[in-house]
Amino acid sequence: MDYPGTLLEETTAELLRQLVAETAASRTALLQARKERSRAVRAGAELAPSPETADLREDDSWRVEPPPPDLTYRLVELATPASAEHATAAMASRADVWVADLEDMLVPTPARLVAAHRAIEDVAATRTGDAQPGVPTLMVRPRGLHLPEAHLQVDGASASASTVDTFTFLARCARTLLSGGTAPYLYLPKLETAAEAAWWDDLLGRAESLLGLPHGCTRVSVLVETVQATYELEEIVHALRRRLTGLAAGRWDYVFSYLRTYGTRPDHLLPDRDAFTMNTRFLRSYTSLIVGVCHRRGVQAIGGPIALAPSGPFDESVAMTHARVNRDKAREAKQGFDGAWVVHPGMVPVARAPFEERDRLREEGAWEEADLAGAATLDPVALRDVSSIPGASTLTGVRTALRSSLSYLTGWLAGEGTAVIAGHIEDFGTVELNRMQLWQWLTHGQRLAEGPTMSELLLDRMLEDEVVLLRRRGAREDLLGHAVTLLRDAVVAAEPPAFLSQRAYEVLVSVDETVPESDVA
Repeated sequence: MDYPGTLLEETTAELLRQLVAETAASRTALLQARKERSRAVRAGAELAPSPETADLREDDSWRVEPPPPDLTYRLVELATPASAEHATAAMASRADVWVADLEDMLVPTPARLVAAHRAIEDVAATRTGDAQPGVPTLMVRPRGLHLPEAHLQVDGASASASTVDTFTFLARCARTLLSGGTAPYLYLPKLETAAEAAWWDDLLGRAESLLGLPHGCTRVSVLVETVQATYELEEIVHALRRRLTGLAAGRWDYVFSYLRTYGTRPDHLLPDRDAFTMNTRFLRSYTSLIVGVCHRRGVQAIGGPIALAPSGPFDESVAMTHARVNRDKAREAKQGFDGAWVVHPGMVPVARAPFEERDRLREEGAWEEADLAGAATLDPVALRDVSSIPGASTLTGVRTALRSSLSYLTGWLAGEGTAVIAGHIEDFGTVELNRMQLWQWLTHGQRLAEGPTMSELLLDRMLEDEVVLLRRRGAREDLLGHAVTLLRDAVVAAEPPAFLSQRAYEVLVSVDETVPESDVA
């Protein structure tokens, strides 16, 4: 399939090539800066706010542009893969925003990307800019700055997936959205610095100019899901101040980034993924910083998703899941978040209830607002403090990480962008976290709670067990083999890959897609 040419007229496709070429060098420089920053931290340097931008941080006078009407009420944002099936469910969910995901939740084969953009276009044609609660506003999450699009070659190199996704969305949907009374909205993933935020602002300005769109019509929210971004959060907001509408906490991606940044340091070991909560100091400091900056600069603060899924007919386990989601969102409402993400339509009313209760109590004057004095002040010590995290590294944690990662990777190579595993909705972000935890435990020879020490021998024995189990469940042998190789290589590497998704994408491009295009279009 000719992607993205299938979606664009020839002249528009040529404009995309022009945009890719114009922004490629600056993107390459930003990715190189990421590598250099990572090497410096591994060598012992500490991240810190830049003294060169102290005046910007200390200036209380500047704010972002006010949000458009249909992004003023964002109690619940539903993020799901961009597909026709998920679009239908999202439009009926009563969420306030549908985040159509082209990144961690969608397998980026040409056929699925084409189908995704067609589903997005169908939804765009129905949006009216209505600010009514429960009427989903469309937002699109493009792929991150680091990801390539192998099916578009420009000057002998793969195009930036960010550029391809963004331009294609604007070319197909921007005028429709603007004529309907709304506008094109994006969620930007995995930013690390203000320079990257400025790159996005420039990219959007160039795309708008090439397509003849009003300058500044594209508004964005940013997922704060990297450790590096927290040290430049106000600078990121400032760089995007004419477009920015929200900052969202991407909790598991943030923990993955934490491990990727500090994983070589033995004093930064983390226990099992489910052993610590958002109230642990380093995560509480991260979310408090987001809320503080948002309230100071006029940005909406959106809480992170809790990746739980209802498991079937209402029973005790479903009630427990609802209770956990309710508690998590009540905590975010009390902390000062304006709304929150969910990743399953069934969780929309559960997540909405605590925020609606907050709004009711506000109207009655009975709500105690969060004390945000000083919350926007960055505390590097608190952001790095994992010394008091409860819990332990366990054999169960190792097995769970292996099982969910292998199951997900095998499914992903077969075209499944999300999966419900043991009651959790898994996407590529959780696989990245799993494999980094395994890498950290192996690298430091972590003694597990049951007694054994994490080693390659133990890893391989447990991998063999999980492979046998997946074979019994009917996993495709070739895809399972690729999944095992991807995961094991990443876990035992002396220096782990920055993103396993990049290596998985190379494998994906090399294997034949098994689902007929007619089934996914």
